[in-house]
Amino acid sequence: MARAWVKRWSPHRNGGKGSFVPALNITSNAAIESMTWKLPPSKSHAIRWLALAAQSNQPLRLHNMAAAGQDIVSMRRCLRQLGVRITDLDASGHPIPVESNHDDQPPIGTVSWDVVGAGPHGLRAPVSVLHAGNSGTALRILMAMCARFDVPIMVDGDASLRSRNHDVMVSALEALGVTASRGVGVEGLPLLLQGPWKPTEDLSLDVSTSSQPTTAFCLAAPALTFEVKVNSVGDGVSLRHSDLSKDLCVQTGANEALRDGHLQPWTPTFKESSVSMPPDASMLAFACLAAKVCQISVHVDALPTTEEALGHEVLMAHLGDLGLKLDGNTIGVSEASSSVSLNLKHGNDLITPVAALLALGAGGTIVGAEHAAFKETDRTNGTVALLAQFGLKSTYENGRLIVPGGQTIVGPSGLVETYGDHRMQMTALVLAMGSPTPVLIEGDLLHEVADPEAIARWEAVGVNVERVLHQPW
Repeated sequence: MARAWVKRWSPHRNGGKGSFVPALNITSNAAIESMTWKLPPSKSHAIRWLALAAQSNQPLRLHNMAAAGQDIVSMRRCLRQLGVRITDLDASGHPIPVESNHDDQPPIGTVSWDVVGAGPHGLRAPVSVLHAGNSGTALRILMAMCARFDVPIMVDGDASLRSRNHDVMVSALEALGVTASRGVGVEGLPLLLQGPWKPTEDLSLDVSTSSQPTTAFCLAAPALTFEVKVNSVGDGVSLRHSDLSKDLCVQTGANEALRDGHLQPWTPTFKESSVSMPPDASMLAFACLAAKVCQISVHVDALPTTEEALGHEVLMAHLGDLGLKLDGNTIGVSEASSSVSLNLKHGNDLITPVAALLALGAGGTIVGAEHAAFKETDRTNGTVALLAQFGLKSTYENGRLIVPGGQTIVGPSGLVETYGDHRMQMTALVLAMGSPTPVLIEGDLLHEVADPEAIARWEAVGVNVERVLHQPW
């Protein structure tokens, strides 16, 4: 019999008031004149290259990996558990001595990674849980890769990833003969997968809410022992991301028929021994918002090309409409003459910072981003709620986010909720620079999911950022 003290814990038991909330206390610097902004490496590119390198017999060096976000680090950590060797290199190309840390964080000074894969069939089953952190892309690729093993593999993620819907991937894996076991209730993780996958002629994937399942099966296909036709169901979204996955697969030796869903096994090979990760185009929206909020010029260290932007080039195409201008690599402020309608069907990650830009400019409408409701949080209604905390009005109805223009930031009262979403937290962080009063923002580390240097960037121009434990009572 259990002891009397063995009871389910609750923060409200016996009059408890709850838990402390990690937060950022921001006091802006009104004297900011300009900023330099270095975009982090693209997590979309890096995670895909890591998956391919892991299944190759050829080593690959990944450049421009300094300040890699935690989504990339989560993929790297899980691949190491699967037997992939990854070495950190400094600016001179020398290996950096290994320091023990349980989260497998790259040491300070890391700029490149050497990846030595295990071949299409050489990955080993992990001895512990594969924890994908906040990354839905990494999780779904790992789910597909785990289908090859004939022993149970458990995959998991953080609280945000646990709350997301994984039914499309689970159903597809079950159609391949993989057993998937999970708990009941609102959380879809942890998930126990028992393979191996079995031959089937056809596999249906719902692509109406995410392109990640398509990416997952394309990138896991090297280990197939059979051919399978993947049939896409629904109106596809974020197609630039799934197209990137297909392009990289074909570029590394997959049959051209993969573009049409015909998956066949292959061994990834690389024409060059190294590849440089492009800057993350989705993060450019925050540099643009910073220019608007602070009314300053923001010099971006390196801009992504249109081909690298993965649907986020819509931002650059509408800079003038958003009251911004680009001179070389420098973003400046201009007048937005009239409201604009933006379609973010293939760039829904932009929804929150772009909505803030519309509010501070001439206003407008965002359409095509309904699938943003299936991200870390519901970014459609969540964007409305976040902006409202800064006194910025917007409405979301019938798939349209309508934002009036000519608005002004109002200092929030109390803790700014960011709903466990790193893009909402980063939007709040930038909006705080326009607040007449200090701002307390929920989530002291959320920005590290994609942009670990976000805080240091603001501190460099005199903004006071204090990490605190907020008492919510």
